[in-house]
Amino acid sequence: EECIAAMEQAKATAYAALQEAGARLTAQRSEVGSIFEKEIASRLIELGMPNTRFAVSITPRRQPDATGVDSVAFLFSANKNAALQNIAEVASGGEISRIMLSLKSIIAAAKALPTLIFDEIDTGISGVLAERMGKMMQQMGSMDRQVISITHLPQVAALGGEHYKVYKEEGEGGTRTKIVSLSTDERVKEIAEMISGEQMTDSALDAARNLLMQK
Repeated sequence: EECIAAMEQAKATAYAALQEAGARLTAQRSEVGSIFEKEIASRLIELGMPNTRFAVSITPRRQPDATGVDSVAFLFSANKNAALQNIAEVASGGEISRIMLSLKSIIAAAKALPTLIFDEIDTGISGVLAERMGKMMQQMGSMDRQVISITHLPQVAALGGEHYKVYKEEGEGGTRTKIVSLSTDERVKEIAEMISGEQMTDSALDAARNLLMQK
């Protein structure tokens, strides 16, 4: 009985400390939440989503867990008059791409991350928005960190400091994936192929050179 009483007391003490730590975390989340909402919204406007609304929902959990005493959800609406809903349920592929880039941009500005890898984060994006996403990644790369972007978009590929081509090669031992660094001329041809497909055209080559000149 004495052991049980001592353990019950230790449990109560630990739980009180947990609740206190959880309350501090909740306060910090509430304080930063409004700032985070504005930062995300400003980046999404830059990426062609002027009517976006983004909110951080913080609600108490029934039971604490490793993430605290709150349930945190990101709420999103791409239209002014539409109700805010859980981002995972309503955002399209292109919207998710832009939100993820905005989120990583904020994290990169706050933490000294040595390397950022974007694996086709520009899915569902094209044209001027692709260029804006590329410039946002380029800006992150200028902040004393390495940014690696896997892309199929010429606007993004042209903004990189270096260009590597990843391809598959069939051989007797099976299929192997290879990577090669492209020279300036090879880079022009690769970007032109992204623009026009397998049928290389003079206009695509000119467009590729223009893209590379703009970086």
